[in-house]
Amino acid sequence: MTKIIHIRARHWFLLFTVFALTASLLLSGEKHTVSVQGQTIQAGDNGRIILIDPGHGGFDGGAVGVNGTVEKNVNLAISLKLRDMLNDAGFTVVMTRESDCALNDTGDTTIRKRKISDMRARLNLTKLYPGSVLISIHQNKLSGDSRVHGAQIFFSPNEPSSKELAQSIQSEFNSRIQPEKPREVVKTGKNLYLFYHAQNTAGL
Repeated sequence: MTKIIHIRARHWFLLFTVFALTASLLLSGEKHTVSVQGQTIQAGDNGRIILIDPGHGGFDGGAVGVNGTVEKNVNLAISLKLRDMLNDAGFTVVMTRESDCALNDTGDTTIRKRKISDMRARLNLTKLYPGSVLISIHQNKLSGDSRVHGAQIFFSPNEPSSKELAQSIQSEFNSRIQPEKPREVVKTGKNLYLFYHAQNTAGL
């Protein structure tokens, strides 16, 4: 079953920091182990495949910051840095995108159809890599309240070890980066298509 972690933050620097923590959890064999499909996986097991999904892309820019920063570009920049870091550590990394593009069918004629097609393409990609870890990178924008900030980890309801890994990452983030405003992990619902449907054992 795919382990899925969805990390959302307001500031890209904090978001990159949490991915550095993610990598440290994956790489640290002493403290953190996760059971997947009956197998205990230790961090540092370089046979693991990590699927990194930079949210949005192409026609879909995602959220736009107060200074005009577009989410899709921040997501990709962070993803590429994380990819390089994990590659250097010996992990096999698969990216859903490595440039400013979407994965939708080019024949789609409306924005809605493009978005549905893009999400389905990402979901289909997860099915190619059984037993891997999927990390989806996004940023949230909450209008009208600049006090809301920090990172929160979302997890798939379809794989029990997803919550375990999410809680490990959230705990590290809360203690090291945002101790004044700790967050709780959140189980995803139907509004997050990729996480809600990525439940097949033939997936990542």
